[in-house]
Amino acid sequence: MKRLRELLLVLLLSGCAAVPPTAPPGVDSITSADRAAISHWQFHGRVSLTQGEQGWHAGLDWENRADQYRLQVSGPLGQGALLLTGDEYVVTLVDGEGRIYTAQDAEGLLQQVAGWQLPVAGLRYWVRGLPAPLAPVEATHDAQGRLQQLVQSGWTITYQRYQDVDGSAWPAKMRLERDELVVRLVIDQWQLEQPGAPSL
Repeated sequence: MKRLRELLLVLLLSGCAAVPPTAPPGVDSITSADRAAISHWQFHGRVSLTQGEQGWHAGLDWENRADQYRLQVSGPLGQGALLLTGDEYVVTLVDGEGRIYTAQDAEGLLQQVAGWQLPVAGLRYWVRGLPAPLAPVEATHDAQGRLQQLVQSGWTITYQRYQDVDGSAWPAKMRLERDELVVRLVIDQWQLEQPGAPSL
């Protein structure tokens, strides 16, 4: 009888150990690897830039498919629409008058054509709540395990608000600062394609 009780106790303990722990309420369950694995995503939002006493704002639609990205900026800085597309090799910008510009660096091209800075290369990661790879980073997290602030590539990125997307927390409001430049990004809607899902 004693042997039977011991056997039952062992089975009970092993059964308990096999049950995966669940995240406490309010704690973000998605991992950085999960975020990085979602290669097709898009959002609709708004961006504003402030530098010294000057300020501008625009609508921003951003779509990313693997290594390719497409940014549609509507009404930026009072100059009309801009379309920026690129990958790791080349970037193309089409201005509101249909003129086409190409370069290897998105930030430099935006600075040259539009006269303002947007850290596209880093923002592709920061906007998902990830540090950019291959660059030193300082990161702090909130009580729910979400990124609260990143310091990377000369930028300080503060996550001011998150929103629930498919059961996980994704950035909804961010503030980026570098020297006298402040970039504010508000994301109104996220669309995510899970890994292994058919392409749209």
